Amino acid sequence: MGESFKRTMDVVDGILRPMAQVWKQSPMPPYEDYGHLFTELIDTNAEHFGDIAGAMANKDRRVALFEFGLVPQLFFAFDCAPLCLEFYPSFFTRTNMSVVYEFLDAAEEAGVPTDVCSTDRFILGAALSGELPHNSFFVTSSAPCDGTRIAYPILHRILDCPILFLDAPFRYDREAVQYYAKQLRDDLIPFLEKNTGKKFDLDRFRQVVTESNTAYEYLVDTHDAYTVMPAPHPGILRMFPFSSFIMDAGHARLTKTLRILSEDAGRRVKEGRTQGPFKEKHRVLWVHVPPTYDMDLFAWMEEQFGAMVVSNSLSSTTILEPVDTTSLDSMLEGVAWQGLDMTMSLMRFETEKLINFSLDAYARYNCDCMFVTQHVGCKSICGASGMLAKICRKKDIPVLFIEFDYNDDRVLPPQLMRNQIEEFFTTVMD
Repeated sequence: MGESFKRTMDVVDGILRPMAQVWKQSPMPPYEDYGHLFTELIDTNAEHFGDIAGAMANKDRRVALFEFGLVPQLFFAFDCAPLCLEFYPSFFTRTNMSVVYEFLDAAEEAGVPTDVCSTDRFILGAALSGELPHNSFFVTSSAPCDGTRIAYPILHRILDCPILFLDAPFRYDREAVQYYAKQLRDDLIPFLEKNTGKKFDLDRFRQVVTESNTAYEYLVDTHDAYTVMPAPHPGILRMFPFSSFIMDAGHARLTKTLRILSEDAGRRVKEGRTQGPFKEKHRVLWVHVPPTYDMDLFAWMEEQFGAMVVSNSLSSTTILEPVDTTSLDSMLEGVAWQGLDMTMSLMRFETEKLINFSLDAYARYNCDCMFVTQHVGCKSICGASGMLAKICRKKDIPVLFIEFDYNDDRVLPPQLMRNQIEEFFTTVMD
């Protein structure tokens, strides 16, 4: 067993913070004009993980481990440091793939089948290796998929910490949200009181939700700007605002970062200078999750083919009303809606609704082609591919299906993936 969170903080101190300084002092070509945005996002990411390390060393604070189906406002209301475990693998796929291999192998050596989603295998491997933060508790829901439901009982046996399981509704209506919100009130709040030693403070919760509402407005404004042709930010920047919201909604550092992104995008649109370093020729909707291990992919697509990944259907298209802060019930319902709408939680949808959701995003962002992930560990998206192909043929939408593991580049190495993309643009789109 290793030292808790050591590999994580090695990346923060050895890669992220020096990288932020590089972007601040000498922005990398050809993205010099966006250096301040890269600096802000990297700094915020480093602060997020640094805060988790700080909470581990503070007897008055706890680390809140959570998964999709939840957002962190309640955790912040109890002064916890949240860590969304399903985003945790991408922290390493972007910075140190050897850790990814180590954790995946640890899970498989312990008997976890290789066809379980790599996200869940990574989390289990991190737990087995002692990397997950101590001074923590774990909260999760039954959404979104079979892989997570297989992993939860195993994780329960590994982790020596309090655990709460919530039941995510399959339906998508007001009654379903009220059912979920009732669990936040009756189960999660008492759980947090017990495990933090703090009483629930309604005014503090309202303050956090108000902060997250402000951040969400900036997020929506930024994504609205991406409907403009050409889009005002390069593809790599467009992947981070939504994931940052899931990790930090309710914290002032997120609001500041999203304000900077929103104001920059709005200013570029207003001044008519949205064109980036490469001419925009194609607009791509990526259905499901893009690869997290090839951070140069988007720049390569833009330079080689003028192809901009303007959105992905699970991480950039959810648009909700701000959370109503009138009462505890209204706030819990709003937070429940956000949790149920966050990225992979949408995989609760039946296939027809998931496809319609993707088609709406395709139209909203003025796309002219689709890439569809066939993640080897996701039965839902692989099962939906046939229906999606049929719909795309009917609507004359050019589509590329890519079978890979979005966390593990050993399944489809970057160059082989790029070969498929190059063939698509030089044959289908030319």
